[in-house]
Amino acid sequence: MRSPVLVLMLVVCWLFSFSAEAQEIKARVLDAQNKKPIQYANVIFAEHRGVVTNEEGFFSFNTSETPEVIKISSLGYEVLEIDPKSITNEVVFLVPASIELKEVFLSDKSLSPKEIMKKVREGITTNYDFNLSKKRIFFRQSDFNYVRKFGLHVDESTIEGIDQNLMDRISSEVPKVSDSYKEVLADLYGNYDSQKLRIIKAANLHNPQSTQTLTDLTDRLETLFKQNLKKNSYLKIRSGIVGVKVDAKELQEELEESREENQKKEKTAEEIAKEQIESQKNLQKRTAQKLNSVLGDMFWKEDNTFDLFDKLNRYKYTMDGYAYIDNATVYVINFEPRWRGDFKGKVYVNTADYGVHRLEFENVKPLKKFRLFGISALDDVYRGRMIFVKDENGKYQLSYLEREKGESVGIDRPLTIIEKNKYVPGRRKQNELDLDIDLRISQVQRLQLVVYDKEDLEPAQYENLQSPGDFIYEKFKVYNPEFWKGNNIIEPNAAIKQFTALGAE
Repeated sequence: MRSPVLVLMLVVCWLFSFSAEAQEIKARVLDAQNKKPIQYANVIFAEHRGVVTNEEGFFSFNTSETPEVIKISSLGYEVLEIDPKSITNEVVFLVPASIELKEVFLSDKSLSPKEIMKKVREGITTNYDFNLSKKRIFFRQSDFNYVRKFGLHVDESTIEGIDQNLMDRISSEVPKVSDSYKEVLADLYGNYDSQKLRIIKAANLHNPQSTQTLTDLTDRLETLFKQNLKKNSYLKIRSGIVGVKVDAKELQEELEESREENQKKEKTAEEIAKEQIESQKNLQKRTAQKLNSVLGDMFWKEDNTFDLFDKLNRYKYTMDGYAYIDNATVYVINFEPRWRGDFKGKVYVNTADYGVHRLEFENVKPLKKFRLFGISALDDVYRGRMIFVKDENGKYQLSYLEREKGESVGIDRPLTIIEKNKYVPGRRKQNELDLDIDLRISQVQRLQLVVYDKEDLEPAQYENLQSPGDFIYEKFKVYNPEFWKGNNIIEPNAAIKQFTALGAE
């Protein structure tokens, strides 16, 4: 039986831990007039600390102490300062802001939209913070694959088991749409030119079956070839004017290796641990590369794919009026290609200092295209969004960054596979498969970066940072709402919440 003193100590400890436990505050931000969700609104809950709403207007954050006030701002709306305890039904409404013309006329109205864009470029070095800092970030990579067309037509086949029924089955069982997501909570050290990354926690919503059905069935096709090959045969594979020769012995050896691989015993705990370490290293490396890539694509960088400010003369600009954001009036400038330009979009420029509060762009034509011998490839998606907030020093800090890149690949070619054998009496040709292939596949990758808080960093601190350490990393086949509980992330949208890997129970 426990002593009363021990029981009392346990109760005190429990009460203390309960009071210090982080609590979650969440809500949805809607337009007060039309009740539509407001995307990417800034929600500031402490000095240098904030989150943004997702595509559906939701936000959440965790804090050990309930803030007295949270400040919510978004383009075209009045800034709202609200006690989080007064939020009812987890909904917050923002009121559209009305622009006072006298505020607008205080700025220089003789400038054309293009001249304003030049002012933006001239003010980059003074408007933005290029110093070293430590930032708490959340990074999400979303990958989408679409099979637009998957046609396999058998013109002739003398190989048992390889016929139009098999091809129709392959076509029907290939997933037409698949998605996967990687999410990383980390500290990012450095600036826009150089970074060091320390991952705290990461999740991989993995879809292993997205291509597994196709792999299984094409393996079956390959196995049928190998099993029907006669000794000393070889395959002549031709697609259009291109042909290759494959030795039957090599195919049989590959088949045996495949069987041995499948018959391997289950992995040991040591092998699993080793794979986990390797997965962490790979994720660390790939995430650092992705972050370096997106931060290297900031709008002021030269020789970027998005070349608006590098090639101002390639675009034409029109004034689309004025808007209100973070207690500031901004120009709303549309841009579109004039000469060799690839993008269209909007820029929201502060009327006082010509800093960019927000930038949205998308390509109007494929950035690259290739077509030869029935094979085509298009880089047909490149779009993005950048949102900045001003700090107490008047510097613009990155709050949210989004970039999407995508490509489409098509194959429209005949394929002929002939088995030949000079040691078998009669004709050298033993079997033949004539196949017409018509495939159209697209993939899009979206990268999202949210900056939650920031603190200055001295050069010596940056240089002395040690190598990244261990971190929590888990893979899921079904969305797990508990994994990120207690951490600040960008709220998952409906697609992520409903994520279930193909074949998962």
